[in-house]
Amino acid sequence: MPKARRRSAHASERFEDMALPDELLRVLADQGLERAFEIQSAILPDALGGRDVLARAETGSGKTLAFTLAMCARFRGRGVHRRRPLGVVLVPTRELAVQVVDTIHPFARAAGIRAQLVSGGMNIDKQADALKKGVEIIVATPGRLIDLAQREELFLDNVETTVIDEADHMADLGFLPDVEQILSHVPMGTQKMLFSATLDGQVDGIIDRFLVDPVTHETTPVTAAVKTMRHHVLTINPQRKRQITARLAARKGRTLLFTRTQLGAERVAQELIEVGIPAAALHGNKQQGLRTNVLAGYRQGAFDTLVATDVAARGLHIDDVSMVIHVDPSDDVKEYVHRSGRTARAGAEGTVVTFALPHQKTLTRNVTRDADVEAEWTDVPDENADVLRALGGRRPSGEPVDDPAHTKYKGAPRKLDLSRKGGASARKAEERRANEERRASWDEDATDGGRSGRGTSRGGRPRSGAGSAGGAASARRGQSSGRGTGRSAGADRQDSRGRGRRPR
Repeated sequence: MPKARRRSAHASERFEDMALPDELLRVLADQGLERAFEIQSAILPDALGGRDVLARAETGSGKTLAFTLAMCARFRGRGVHRRRPLGVVLVPTRELAVQVVDTIHPFARAAGIRAQLVSGGMNIDKQADALKKGVEIIVATPGRLIDLAQREELFLDNVETTVIDEADHMADLGFLPDVEQILSHVPMGTQKMLFSATLDGQVDGIIDRFLVDPVTHETTPVTAAVKTMRHHVLTINPQRKRQITARLAARKGRTLLFTRTQLGAERVAQELIEVGIPAAALHGNKQQGLRTNVLAGYRQGAFDTLVATDVAARGLHIDDVSMVIHVDPSDDVKEYVHRSGRTARAGAEGTVVTFALPHQKTLTRNVTRDADVEAEWTDVPDENADVLRALGGRRPSGEPVDDPAHTKYKGAPRKLDLSRKGGASARKAEERRANEERRASWDEDATDGGRSGRGTSRGGRPRSGAGSAGGAASARRGQSSGRGTGRSAGADRQDSRGRGRRPR
């Protein structure tokens, strides 16, 4: 039987009324933060007091700042021990780990303490060296933390506060056994704070085993049915999906597109680039440094269009996304809600658009109904439909632009080498360059009036599909979509969700 949980509420909304050190208040003031969000106002008094905290709160609620302030205030002025942190923050993904440690850094510096990222996809020896020098707080994915502990580069016997963030997502990805293993090595009686969108099932087991008399807080849940979020479902012709996607992605404002697979994200981003829309892909098969760079450019406004798998739907906070487009409709209500929740945040207005092919209508209708949203349905025969103009769609230039993912942005890893490319993206880029060179040679032959035969007609013009950007793009799409990719797309879907795999 689950343990009874105390509920607590605190009325203060001003940070200066919460017994925070002056150093932290100055950082808050520098960031323009005076009043706390609901979850911060509720959690901070208990967290500062060292109590176990159980919070039902979603991404975007402000929970990261809440536990950041609590740990920095509690550890301020404390001595540091090599390989023995005082605070551990466990998160499910590398992207969320990077985001959390970025939030912690300015407050940690003000408090005279250090925070370290401990995540897969990065050099483990450098992380071990940082731990050897001594840090007060680590932000870690479970797999990498266990790796370092097994190498005896990290010990948990001095930990005083443990935060389990996005616990429900940990459960979805199969990471809770790792979390239990980690918590079993943390001293009993130390502070635990657990944050989750849902408090049931496996998450409840963690709570009952490791949290002692936790104070429970619940915030208003983030849903897809908020007043400032408009929902549209566009039923489209499969033959015009690419053109309709480009027309809507060319709108003004920050736009986030979701695809079902990693290959789909790469394909859509490249198709947008080829018609004049700067776009980058974000998915789990990209090297961590490349993902960090893409997110940095998107957040800084270097480009306004990001094409992602669901790796970006959970945990990441991206400001000012005014439209979310489900290029491939979600088949899961929770997934639909989390994707859609990237827009209309903190009272801002946002629009959610779902593309539904004829065979996807019933599924999409069921998902939107279960998400408790009233979507406006419109048949869209082609890219010239009035509804696309009403949604801000514009005709793209049609002229290819540079791939924004090939530019290094502020905040990218210092040693990131964008000249080193590998995998599917490199093959596609190489194929694109080869096609462009081939097209250029055909055009040169046509200008000289010769009959080059291959790729040209009798009039010296490029044959359809051979000497044009459209033909090259069609050839690539034929290789990366359709029947031939059914098997790889399915495998890619599994990878993009990461189920059963832990970050290493």
